[in-house]
Amino acid sequence: MKKSKTAILMILVTIIALAAPVSAYVSTQNIDRKAERMVDIADQALETVMDLVATIEADNDAMQAIADADLEADFYGNVSLCVEAGTELGDDTATDDGEGWTYLQTANASLLAEEYEYAIDNATEALTIFRDVLTSINVILVDAGVETEQTLDTEVIQEAIDRSTARILELEALIKDEEMLEKLSDASDLLTAAQEALDAGETQEAQDNLRDANALISEVCQDLKEIAQELNPSRVQNYLNDACQYQERFKERFGHAWDEEIDVDTFLQRYGYENEEDFMNRFQEMLENAQDAEDIEDTIQCLNEIGNMIRGMDESLTQEVNNHRAHHGGQEETTSGSGYGQESGSGYGQEGSGNSGSQYGSSGSGSGNMGSGSNN
Repeated sequence: MKKSKTAILMILVTIIALAAPVSAYVSTQNIDRKAERMVDIADQALETVMDLVATIEADNDAMQAIADADLEADFYGNVSLCVEAGTELGDDTATDDGEGWTYLQTANASLLAEEYEYAIDNATEALTIFRDVLTSINVILVDAGVETEQTLDTEVIQEAIDRSTARILELEALIKDEEMLEKLSDASDLLTAAQEALDAGETQEAQDNLRDANALISEVCQDLKEIAQELNPSRVQNYLNDACQYQERFKERFGHAWDEEIDVDTFLQRYGYENEEDFMNRFQEMLENAQDAEDIEDTIQCLNEIGNMIRGMDESLTQEVNNHRAHHGGQEETTSGSGYGQESGSGYGQEGSGNSGSQYGSSGSGSGNMGSGSNN
């Protein structure tokens, strides 16, 4: 069987595809999010390797070529680094957990235990092993003379579809603007069509749909870059200053609630906080995370989280006070303009008389206070 001259190129493309998301990890400033992303990248890398192994095993000609070249032991020796004990490896079974598998499980356990540095270190070790395995499989296929162009083309397209799908999910979590969300919805439909075409063996159609989907994703990313030009450090600091005012406001409102014999700690426990001190500490941590973020998407995410938390807690506390007063004959508390960072529309960071429905402080020329409604 003739060796494929494209084998090395195609697998290297897959290796590069695995490496690409790491740039997102490097740019992230918050240690917990660094750990989450790094572990996720390692998980995806393992999945990619095992998908490729499954594809090769399903190709009888490829497996026969590997066996004829006396490379089957090498092939499964590499695979054994990525699996747990008891996994079938051809005619044998893995007797021990593979090194890469062990590092990844440790990374996931460390992440759950909030040992973020340890999670990052172990995920990095796992990712290194998975890449080495992929490279070694490349060498084995080439040495066995396996024609790999079609197989790896499919793998590369699949990886690209998965990356683009994940990218859409990340962007959707940041965006409330209807026009941008519609573009992402269209891109998601195109990725679905790409996946269906790929599953049917229509690789060219899959690539065409993937390309069109990525074009829409790029448009949204360009929109975010334009927003980033307006989301300058001065404006971010203004938002954070307003958030700090809400921090003081909550302290006052909690104090008034205690005066009315409302158990604030019990109230906060319904929303995942241990007590008032825990709430204030976590509020402060969110402010610090937003202050330290350098990547635009992380900044937007942090500001959105702060805005959502303020709005949610403001409304919940008002409802709690009203319920209490209803049972004790007090005057109902009213809230106006309770949305942090907005007076109209659904986007984060609108100021004063900004355009309705706009996003992230990218519009709005009025001088009104951000969500500066009062609570009586």
